[in-house]
Amino acid sequence: MPFSAKELLAMLCGLGHKITLAELVDFLDNDPRAFALQKKMYITRAGAFTGQLFSFVPTQREVEQKVFVPGDRCMPFVDLDVLSYSLTFEFLGQELPKKLFSTDCNTARDMFCLYGDEFSAQYISSDPACKDLHIPERDFELPLKMNLTGISLEPIFEKVDFKYGDRILCRVYDWDKGIIEIIPILEHKLNPFQISSEDMERHKWFETLEKALLESFDSMGPCSGIEEQLANVFYEHRKELCVPDCGSIHEFLDLSKKVGMELFGVETRLWFKGQDVPAVGKWNQGLYEDTGRAIPFFALPDFVIDCYIKDQMYEKKDDLKEIIEKILPKELPISKEEKDMLALQIENRNAILRKQYNWFADFANGSLRHRALKLFGEVGSLVFELDCDNKELDMLPQQELVTLSQLYTHISRILEILSEDSECEEEEACAMELSLEGMEMNFEDIKPLLISALDKVKKNRFNVI
Repeated sequence: MPFSAKELLAMLCGLGHKITLAELVDFLDNDPRAFALQKKMYITRAGAFTGQLFSFVPTQREVEQKVFVPGDRCMPFVDLDVLSYSLTFEFLGQELPKKLFSTDCNTARDMFCLYGDEFSAQYISSDPACKDLHIPERDFELPLKMNLTGISLEPIFEKVDFKYGDRILCRVYDWDKGIIEIIPILEHKLNPFQISSEDMERHKWFETLEKALLESFDSMGPCSGIEEQLANVFYEHRKELCVPDCGSIHEFLDLSKKVGMELFGVETRLWFKGQDVPAVGKWNQGLYEDTGRAIPFFALPDFVIDCYIKDQMYEKKDDLKEIIEKILPKELPISKEEKDMLALQIENRNAILRKQYNWFADFANGSLRHRALKLFGEVGSLVFELDCDNKELDMLPQQELVTLSQLYTHISRILEILSEDSECEEEEACAMELSLEGMEMNFEDIKPLLISALDKVKKNRFNVI
């Protein structure tokens, strides 16, 4: 059900939570689990997608093994935080049992490609069927042959004559618990050239989805990921897209000549087929208009400051001025009042953290955190150095600019994990170490290209009189 921020605020205050209306509105506007509606109303993902229809066609190998792998096929209708192998599928009121699916690495990646090729191996490695593969130790390279956790089609085969080419129609029954009802749609034909009314309706569905996605690229840009792009499009056009004769995202991408999966820095996005995804467009130009800067200087989260303090303790140092020097780029214009406020914040956090710090317990995380902070500082310095007028932004290489932004985000995530007192598990630490190594290489690749482009920008600022 739709709700207003005021209604949610009243409920939260009744439960004893202290939050302002402005803070709540800001949270709802930026939380991917809610959609903003007209007249300052909102609806949750659960409310938006519960009861909505989507479909997919099992591959020939899946039909031969009487199993299907959920993979990314339920995107964007289910909770992104619920891993696909843990989703529950029901047929005629009965839960379908789990069953292993034997496959090759390329097929496995295809089944998770909507998460982005850069993340597919991580989703695959979280599958219990892959627990013995130790993918982080293999530098996230998948073995040639492997198993995935699938959903058995045998109960369906016992009831209907299901064959390759037939479709599984799905309806989200319980979004919170990840329960999905399925209905087999028999569409296999003796004559593959015969066009049915369902085929014609599905052709219209593909056209509608393509038009909606192209419009979203102009209005929303590449979004934070493929899942968010699809969620926005399917919610906005649910009356036309969540219908019994719907197709699937994978079918659409195979057919579309205008929409494809394109590189966006070190990540993947849905975009205009064959075109680079730019760093800045109509969807985010407003972010820079107030300051006149192409790349606004980022504000440091509390966990980053904690990491700098813990890094000093890990190195057995006690010089708070050194922390300030590491945090602030040398060229950053900052007032004495702002610097004093930052120093006071560091001093207060330092007093709290030192009381509970244990060097021996921090030994495993300490070296990783030190390495991550070094890269974080280098990325931050380059971001500040590239800060230029919005009109000059197009002169900077767009993909390298995107990659720089993504490096900052990814390093921040690692620092957030390492800011906790608990020790990382060996496999998680190994994954972060490999990730840092890749980011260091990416940074070394893009830095000279960005600096070279910046030099040209600076030269163009001078006119001969």
